[in-house]
Amino acid sequence: MKTILTVGLAVVLGVAAGIATAVVRINATPSGGDRDGIEQPLPPQPADGEQLPAVAVDREGYDFGTMDVDAEGSRDFLIANTGKGVLKLATGETSCRCTLSKLDKDEVQPGDSATVAMTWTSNDSIGPYRQTAVIFTNDPSQPRVTLTISGRITAAARAVPDELIFSTLLAGQSAEAEVSIYCYIDEPLEIVSLKLDDSTTAEYFDVAFETLDADRLSEEPGAVSGQLMKVTLKSGLPQGPFRQKILLSTNLETSQTLTVSIDGTIGSDIAVVGRGFNVRTGILSLGTISGTAGARRMLMLIVRGPHRKEMKFTPVKITPDLLNVEIGEPTEINNGIVSQFPLTVQIPKGSRPANHLGSKQGKLGEILLDTNHPQAPRLRIWVSFAVEG
Repeated sequence: MKTILTVGLAVVLGVAAGIATAVVRINATPSGGDRDGIEQPLPPQPADGEQLPAVAVDREGYDFGTMDVDAEGSRDFLIANTGKGVLKLATGETSCRCTLSKLDKDEVQPGDSATVAMTWTSNDSIGPYRQTAVIFTNDPSQPRVTLTISGRITAAARAVPDELIFSTLLAGQSAEAEVSIYCYIDEPLEIVSLKLDDSTTAEYFDVAFETLDADRLSEEPGAVSGQLMKVTLKSGLPQGPFRQKILLSTNLETSQTLTVSIDGTIGSDIAVVGRGFNVRTGILSLGTISGTAGARRMLMLIVRGPHRKEMKFTPVKITPDLLNVEIGEPTEINNGIVSQFPLTVQIPKGSRPANHLGSKQGKLGEILLDTNHPQAPRLRIWVSFAVEG
């Protein structure tokens, strides 16, 4: 969480106490005054018999209200001299090494004024805040002026929740979930377009929207408008883990794109076991392989249930093409309760260099098998590997 406060005249900053108050950190270095933490002295006070200044501020506090997390707010405070003597101003040392701009005036003549520009920029700071800036003066009746800014930092819009997790679903099952998309500024929220990040499984997701009613809006403090996103996971997804992202484009300038992640697992009578295979992620990890040596790994496709004896597996998609996949003849174990099929994954000797570790440099390899199981027509296995030359 990083929040920066820049004061154009003189500041001493502090965070208000309170359970719900966000912790605010000031990151910079003071200008003017002692950098080692010694407090800068007050301006000289008028001697007896001198004409006295009188400080007057147009306002000592300003509420920015609700601000977007990446937005910037700025407010000018006017400090006037309504007395008959010269008003002297000085910046003070801060407790958190914030930036202090030079005073455009350190002396204000009678009838004249100076402007204090306080700019509040928030980056990733969510919640209410209250900050103060103290200006030292030589007005005996008011030797320090405290200016206050307050408000609440929030995103212009956000999705709640921003991640949907479907527990293990049986093949052939469908599921539904809802996401509330709240808008915290006066501009009514509109969903301009959406995109499903993984095009290979996009056909299994239906996404619809409707306007959030007043009851739903009241559940979220500060929400002004919103949309209810209904996500339907249709049956037919290949067995194994799946990941998807819904990318939403909005009409809001400061929150043009929102992302909702979806994770889950499709289970059935079919299971994959073997060294290097992660059941939770559905990834077979082969690691980094020498191209001259190649690699070979055997998995077992375990089938239970009434269809185990007539099961067939047919490769329909294998990427990249340097992956060789072979399915052997089944055997029965546990007195015929389970059928197991050997699945051999091989990278031949002499393979070209490649990166399929699932990073930006290369996507995971993929093995997609068709089955004749009525509830689990497809089985997908991801393969993570790299080949060195």
